[in-house]
This record gives sequence, C-alpha cells and structure tokens, in this order.
Amino acid sequence: MAYAHALASKFDPIREPEEFISWAGRPHFFPYLISGLPVLAAGLAWGAIDLNMIRHMNPSQIGFAVPFFALHLFPFWGAMLYMGWLLLSFRNVTYALSDRRLLLRGGAFGVSFKTFDLRSVSNPSVSRGPIEALAGAGSVRFVCVPAPSQLPGTSIAAYRPQNRSAIPTESFRAIDDPYAVFKQVNEALESAAAKSVGA
Repeated sequence: MAYAHALASKFDPIREPEEFISWAGRPHFFPYLISGLPVLAAGLAWGAIDLNMIRHMNPSQIGFAVPFFALHLFPFWGAMLYMGWLLLSFRNVTYALSDRRLLLRGGAFGVSFKTFDLRSVSNPSVSRGPIEALAGAGSVRFVCVPAPSQLPGTSIAAYRPQNRSAIPTESFRAIDDPYAVFKQVNEALESAAAKSVGA
C-alpha cells in the first residue's frame, strides 16, 4: 500500500535499526477536530447550567459564587482546553505501522511519541463515521494490553482486565484508506504472533 515516505521520516528519532515502516499517514483536519465534539458539547452544557445558576443568584452571594463556580466550571474549562489541544496538536499528528510496532506522533507544544509493540496489540477495528465519510476517511482502533513478558503464562487473547472501562485503547483517527490500513494492521499482528510462537 503506497504512502508518503516523507511522513515515515518523522519517526526517525525513535526508529530502531533495521525497523521497516510499511505505512504512515496523517488525519484529515475537520474529522480530527470533530472527534472532540462530544467533549465540547458536554462542557458547553455544563457551562450553560452554571451560567443559569449564576444569573439567578442573589447579588449578596456573588462573593461566594466567584471561587465556587471557578472550580465548578472545570468541565467547561476542560472542554475548551481539549479543543485547543486538538487544534494545536494537529500539525504534529502522524501515525505509522512498522514490522515491529504501531507508532503515534503528536504533541501540542512539542513533539511526543507513543509506540506499541505488535505483540501488545489486539482486537483492531475499523469504523467510518458520517463526518469522516465526507472526507473519505475512517479510523482504525486497537486495544493495547501488557506485553507477554509482563503476563507470565498468559496469552494476549486470554488477557481480560477486571475493569473493562480501563482497557487502554488507541486509534489512527480520520485517516485515508482506513479499510486497507486495517487489513495491513491485521496482517502485521498475525505475522508478529507467528514469529512469537516460532521463537
């Protein structure tokens, strides 16, 4: 599958010797930004409720209200900060798949990297929401579980955390050719699993 090789060079600072990157891509801006819409909507709703409470308060209570609502409005401030982070981080976001790892590049004020050994990744899935479909994009999600070395005698397939909401997940958001990337990720995981069994 073809990709812009210049994108792969963005991972040179962390690429291991002889590590081969088979795919690299970036998200589409609008769908990437829209992914924060649920957080923004919740923050705005929270802010509207607090604003309505402030408007109906007795003027004599304002002294108490200022510090209280400064803290109580945290979900609103958090939603604004999250949207700001999405805007600022977009220019640094790049995803890649190598013969060893899944790699994610990001960061709002500086570049940061996250990588996941293929043996620590399971249950990839692909989706295409209506906004992503408009851009011809989609998202590939995957579950990241402890590496086999951290789970003596336990396979990744058998790993089941007690709290399912705590299962760490990552995604390649709003990328081109999501179904082809999904297929490529699956093939890489199968290859890594075969090498692990044969080792």
